[in-house]
This record gives sequence, C-alpha cells and structure tokens, in this order.
Amino acid sequence: MRRAVWKGKAAIEAEKALSLGKSVLTGRSKSFVYPSEEEEEEEQQ
Repeated sequence: MRRAVWKGKAAIEAEKALSLGKSVLTGRSKSFVYPSEEEEEEEQQ
C-alpha cells in the first residue's frame, strides 16, 4: 500500500514537471523565472 501511494505521488509530480516544461517552451509560463538569452548576452559584455 505504501508503494502505491509513493508511485501515485511520483506520477503527480511528473505530470506537474511535464506541464511546467511545456509552458516554459511555449513561453506562456508566468510563475517560472529563468534568464533569457538576451539577458545572458548583456551580462557577458
């Protein structure tokens, strides 16, 4: 029974991670902050 609960929680977290990854790739993410390529280029100069 504990293994089933653990696997259920893992499946939920995997689904959340996939959803976040998709939203970041499409540019629709509002809650996830990451440096863009433009910001990285400005910092290097």
